[in-house]
Amino acid sequence: MDKVMEIYEKLKDRISLEEFLALVDEKEAQMAGLADKDTAARLVALGMGISDDEKKIGEVTLELSKVVLVGKVIACSDVRVFNREDGSSGNVANLTLADETGSIRVVLWDDAADLVKVGEIVFGDSIQVSGFVREGRNGLEVSVGRGGKVDKIALNEDIQVRIDPYQINEIKAGMGNVYLIAKLLDISDIRTFQRKDGSAGKVRNVTLGDATGKIKVTLWDENADTFNDIKPGDNIEITGGYAKENSFSNQVEINLGNNCSIRTSSKKIEFKEQFTPIADIVPKQQYNVEGHITGLDELKQFQRKDGSAAQVLNIHISDESGRIRAALWGEQADIIQEIDLGTRVQVIDCYAKPGWNDEVELSVGDRSRIIIVEK
Repeated sequence: MDKVMEIYEKLKDRISLEEFLALVDEKEAQMAGLADKDTAARLVALGMGISDDEKKIGEVTLELSKVVLVGKVIACSDVRVFNREDGSSGNVANLTLADETGSIRVVLWDDAADLVKVGEIVFGDSIQVSGFVREGRNGLEVSVGRGGKVDKIALNEDIQVRIDPYQINEIKAGMGNVYLIAKLLDISDIRTFQRKDGSAGKVRNVTLGDATGKIKVTLWDENADTFNDIKPGDNIEITGGYAKENSFSNQVEINLGNNCSIRTSSKKIEFKEQFTPIADIVPKQQYNVEGHITGLDELKQFQRKDGSAAQVLNIHISDESGRIRAALWGEQADIIQEIDLGTRVQVIDCYAKPGWNDEVELSVGDRSRIIIVEK
């Protein structure tokens, strides 16, 4: 019966439980012993257009490949005509589909896009789409073309669209249209760069936190200027961001481009740094650690390959669970003027990596912070 109810969860917006169970009993009788109740329930679901591929939007990942989604259209673009390499033309339209778990971009091609062109699919419609998951420019998206399908559906109850912001621990790589309210913890200076087409761009990094954790946010171009009047401690509301995994730190981060919104919020946000026992640290992850300095080397100055001057300071930090080496790079090494053996420190946002003799060590760079707790 548990499996039957699991299947019904996918249909509960379309049919009452009593009606569903009656159809299951009828299907089971029709099969004359060739199908058990679970199989009969699956066949009823398939008859209503629900397959085992159907997922909630918040469950979509690249590993799923093909999915079936049911949701409400909360944004709908005009149909655009484009030319293929073989000289033929095609149609494309973009939708944003939402349910109670989140939202996702859906790209409709050719015949599917024509449904938007003729007004068959419009803003506010409830639809079922079958398509292929891929990574787009702004997060995961579902492509509906050859082998895909889109249908308008009528539900007994309207689809409930998630309107609440995400918690940081809910954000996963590939998510688009991220809505988040969090506290601004740290903000970097704006950096300029040159794109391949020769135009100038701007980028800035900030760190946001809430009661469930913290996350890095990268701001591009005009959004980088938004934080000129916002300071650490302010509460921030962002919409339209997309999440991706940083290939160096293996941490999920949010990117904010042209179609995003940033503003301050009056909502109260609780945040507290979480510290990891030294014994639990493994390579290729980001951590906060707290402990006493139990080893302090001399400051080393050296010259990089590009001729610029650099410095590094190696220290050892100990807590009740163990001891670990930490390399303080650049300006972080200036802390040598304020510390000594026995000083209690907090090191925020350091990166763990393999060190000498396969021991784990911490790298403390520009994005890290060192706080002296007690001398």
